[in-house]
Amino acid sequence: MLNHTIKIAYLLLIVFMITSCGTAHKIKRNFKKSYKEISYFKGFVLYNPKIKKELINYNGEKYFTPASNTKLFTFYTAYKTLKDSVSSLAYYKTQDSLIIKGTADPSLLYGFDSSKIIDFLKNETNSIYLLDEYIDEAPYGSGWAWGDYQYYYMPEKNLFPIYGNIVKFSIVDSLINVNPTYFKQKITVLDATTIARELTKNIFYIEKDNTQGNEVPFITSNQLTAKLLSEVIQKNITVIPTSKKYNFKILKGGSYNNLYKQMLVVSDNFIAEQLMLQVSKEVTNSYNVKLAIEYSLANYLSNLPQKPRWVDGSGLSRYNLFSPNDFIFLLEKMLNEIPQQQLLSYFPVGGESGTLKNWYGNNKPFVFAKSGSLSNNYNLSGYLITKKGTLLIFSYMNNHYKIKTSEVKSNMERTLKLIYNHY
Repeated sequence: MLNHTIKIAYLLLIVFMITSCGTAHKIKRNFKKSYKEISYFKGFVLYNPKIKKELINYNGEKYFTPASNTKLFTFYTAYKTLKDSVSSLAYYKTQDSLIIKGTADPSLLYGFDSSKIIDFLKNETNSIYLLDEYIDEAPYGSGWAWGDYQYYYMPEKNLFPIYGNIVKFSIVDSLINVNPTYFKQKITVLDATTIARELTKNIFYIEKDNTQGNEVPFITSNQLTAKLLSEVIQKNITVIPTSKKYNFKILKGGSYNNLYKQMLVVSDNFIAEQLMLQVSKEVTNSYNVKLAIEYSLANYLSNLPQKPRWVDGSGLSRYNLFSPNDFIFLLEKMLNEIPQQQLLSYFPVGGESGTLKNWYGNNKPFVFAKSGSLSNNYNLSGYLITKKGTLLIFSYMNNHYKIKTSEVKSNMERTLKLIYNHY
């Protein structure tokens, strides 16, 4: 009886191996066939971390423009470095004043609970002063498209962000509705316009028939931060020259976990950049994304399969270059160091949330992955749980195509569903 059971199990194992090998062979054949038919670049790696076996590798060692897949490296770097709750505000008290400065926290009045910081300032009875201090780099990253300055996905980086450095405005019943209200007098209604903001000024425009509204980055400064914050707490904040003589304390805010989830699920560029500034402050005592990247590569990621070209936190830069193998390496590292349920909770879920809400729908969610898109580029890297319950790691990268992105996504979905059903 026992021998009979063993034989059945052995036969089932053989069938499974043959089916899996057949699926892998079919996918590889499709990639090779499409290579002759298409004019863009594809890379795909599928890996089983339990048996530590590479199942498919097509151009896994080649470099691709990763777009927002870069945020996976930002997430891991921040997760390893920023252990406590968010550093939200630096402050120093004297007998008759409160002196504050920013800490690059992206969360203030940006959809997160900011009551601790706001109440702290509201309850202060002495005069409040904001130190005129800045980050140690430009407000835009290297390789960002300067023409995107007016789009919601490219706010400036700065030391004391507020409202995500975004102004929202719309026309409701012929009236301009603005948040923050400070900008109301800086918005002009036009019959037609091709821009939403002047390049060098906080002067905004909206078409009179615009029913959707606009979300537009504003040009940051400590003077503007002081005005916006004064409006919120209903007391004056004065900007004063920077000085090294103050022994600042840190006021802690909410959980970093909330920032990580927001960054990955909706692919928030602003949060990604600000987190890397905070990492840099923690490890180098300066606010500089480049230094944070150098630290991460030297201390957390020194043995990546291919040395990447990594230049920003968000993936907005077209200078970034990573290989699919790099993402497999990182995703396995994360899986080994972060409890699986917690790790998957940070990701968009196929058919359910974030950037994957309209793709990979299934009775039971099976894709937990980070997307990355720039014009002519779309990538997806993360975890796939098969119908049999096997967790696999994948990185699927597409660069320099001229077809519709929806067509690229459809091809990817077919491949991943094939894997889901046959592994």
